[in-house]
Amino acid sequence: MNSDIAILRRLFAIAHRQWGWMLLAALAACVTVLASFSLMAVAGWFIAAMAIAGTTTGMMNYFLPAAGIRFFAILRTGGRYLERVLSHEAVFRVLAELRLWLFHRLEPLSPGQLQDRRGADLASSLQADVDTLQHAFLRLGAPLVVALGCGIAMVAVLALLHPPTALVVAALLLCAGGAVPAMARRAASAPGAQAVATRAQLRIAIVDLVQGAADLRAAGAGARHLQAIEALSQTLVGAQRTAAVHGAFAEAALGLAAGLALWSTALLCVAGVAVGQLAPAMVPALALAALASFEAIAPLPAAMQRWGEVMGAARRLFAIADTQPDMIPPPGPSPQPVDGGLVFSSVRLRYAPDARPALDGLDLTVADGRRVAILGPSGAGKSSIPRLLLRFWEYEGEIRLGGHDLRLYQPQDLRRLVGVVAQEAHLFNGSIRGNLLMAAPEASAADMTAALQTAQLAQLVQRLPEGLDTFVGEGGTRLSAGEARRLVIARTLLRAPRILVLDEPTENLDPTTARALMASLAAARAGRTTLLITHDPAVAFAFAEEIFRLEAGTITRESAVETG
Repeated sequence: MNSDIAILRRLFAIAHRQWGWMLLAALAACVTVLASFSLMAVAGWFIAAMAIAGTTTGMMNYFLPAAGIRFFAILRTGGRYLERVLSHEAVFRVLAELRLWLFHRLEPLSPGQLQDRRGADLASSLQADVDTLQHAFLRLGAPLVVALGCGIAMVAVLALLHPPTALVVAALLLCAGGAVPAMARRAASAPGAQAVATRAQLRIAIVDLVQGAADLRAAGAGARHLQAIEALSQTLVGAQRTAAVHGAFAEAALGLAAGLALWSTALLCVAGVAVGQLAPAMVPALALAALASFEAIAPLPAAMQRWGEVMGAARRLFAIADTQPDMIPPPGPSPQPVDGGLVFSSVRLRYAPDARPALDGLDLTVADGRRVAILGPSGAGKSSIPRLLLRFWEYEGEIRLGGHDLRLYQPQDLRRLVGVVAQEAHLFNGSIRGNLLMAAPEASAADMTAALQTAQLAQLVQRLPEGLDTFVGEGGTRLSAGEARRLVIARTLLRAPRILVLDEPTENLDPTTARALMASLAAARAGRTTLLITHDPAVAFAFAEEIFRLEAGTITRESAVETG
């Protein structure tokens, strides 16, 4: 329980800038509950008083209570509407705050720290887990504040009118608003946490099914994967059913307590009338007020039913967010590079402590402004070089960029100086223009056209009916593999990096287009450091001024090429 309270305190601390909205929503909810309590009390008294006046031919002023009834009815309706608007505004703001907070915690983490997490799992934390946390504010925080504040106020009013009624209502409110939700929380915690974990596994399985449909069908594993999804679905439904059953029992217990409060108050008030302590019209007034007082705690059983899910989602989120970056930025500003040269000295890299070295004593010098190619088969360690230049992995040895140790550069400055066309580069689900502007938000249409021209994609874009505004689909699915590859190259060129690393840029291109692309890149990058990583000797010899071969993590000089 203490750890759960600590989690709630941390969640509210993260969202501290939205406390004003949450307090306004809680205040509107308090006004609504108190207006309902007052409406029931005044209406009960008014009905009884009118009946007594009618049977005794007495006189009474019905204008004032009738106006009070209208006032409290309008106040309750307006308060309920305002509470809904304010609470949802507060929750939307809190969720945005949480997502930004989580993204800022994820951004400094290196890919090595996230390699054991599936992409769907990270997306689930950013979306589903954060969405689940809305219940911490909408169904836990605000209802608890309203129940406590309104409960004290209503019991105080009842104590002024009839102390015995106040004692009974206070006892039943404590039981229905304290003991019953506590038991519901304990019973629903395990199935709620299980539902969160199962939901994440289900999302991963569904994403695998969608993205790997062709491979699953080719391997004849589609039916087996669907059975696994069905099993996860049944587990999720079972966990949700268990939590719902406990919530239903809690709701029933609250209804029973409200009924007991109504009848107990009625009996106590009748006794008070019999001994002359109460006016007869106060019997329905106090009885209905006692019943209405339970509106303050009505949301608590449902809130406790969500407790397990909220805690499970929060623990998943904090498990990611509390990961300490293994790449600590230097304390000072980045040095100013003297040129675009690169020097690798005895560089070693392992992706896991027990794995063989991906790079084993790499010694490589790339002079400023030179075009250098690194040849080698798949698995030789070629793609590890750009990952190190961006400080995605820690390494042994020394890498110098522009005359300074790579570790002295701030991460954002490295990404500005070094542009990488990676094999696994992602295209966003938007337009060609939107994907290009991801690299350079201030780029003009002319800048984008020039980058597309260098990437041998300008003519294709000009032929498209919507031009730069053509939708490319998720991951560039509406483009061919070669077109998507060239769009990634254009996006990187648009940044005009001082050092450009091209990792298999001609992949999925026909020979003619590949030759035109490399010639265009050579002309565009004249006098600027460019590192080409490829397994194709023809591409390397056509583009590079120096060629090295990398095999099993070690590098040898292949040749120098004279280019005109």
